[in-house]
Amino acid sequence: MQYVNLGRTGLKVSRLCLGTMNFGDATDEQTAYQIMDKAIETGVNFFDSADVYGGPQTPDMEKGFGTSEEIIGRWLEKSGKRNDIVLATKCYQPMGLGPNDRRLSAYHIRQACEDSLRRLKTDRIDLYQMHHIDRTTPWEEIWQAMELLVQQGKVLYIGSSNFAGWDIATAQGMARQRNFMGLVSEQSLYNLTVRALELEVIPACRHYGLGLIPWSPIG
Repeated sequence: MQYVNLGRTGLKVSRLCLGTMNFGDATDEQTAYQIMDKAIETGVNFFDSADVYGGPQTPDMEKGFGTSEEIIGRWLEKSGKRNDIVLATKCYQPMGLGPNDRRLSAYHIRQACEDSLRRLKTDRIDLYQMHHIDRTTPWEEIWQAMELLVQQGKVLYIGSSNFAGWDIATAQGMARQRNFMGLVSEQSLYNLTVRALELEVIPACRHYGLGLIPWSPIG
């Protein structure tokens, strides 16, 4: 297995990242355990999830909501492999029916992080990613909330997902004003048939030192 630095950080991650969106949905718990065991065996140390993974990804349906993180948490507790992996998850998507159960307000970021920590049965999230851009919440508020999580040791690095190049530039400009590291990675749809990232997102990642995590890389 090849290992590379995640963007401009000193963190080493495997070139291959294990995505867990289907854990609890298309993939049952025992099969998910086998997949994670095999990933560790082959040298994969980078696991990616999200608070909405493992079910319909809508708060209107109770069954399966947040299941991916719960399965990973039980596997971590059983295997004792927490310190062998770089654990990534995400927030933004609706996690309830209330008006503040979604997006990137400081209110929701704090609650979403606490809930993910509980489901994952861990004291920290190594890479906490904003699942989508939130243009209704100011970056001053978002970064203040993220800075607090970093200060508390609940989050180590911050990433984005599905951001445009302009969003990355705006985020990093505001982070620099606050003397904060800001984003270290961007996770986007990228494969041989979907290459729009090459126009602006990849140049932005290169300019600001963000690692690129393609999702659905084989389409």
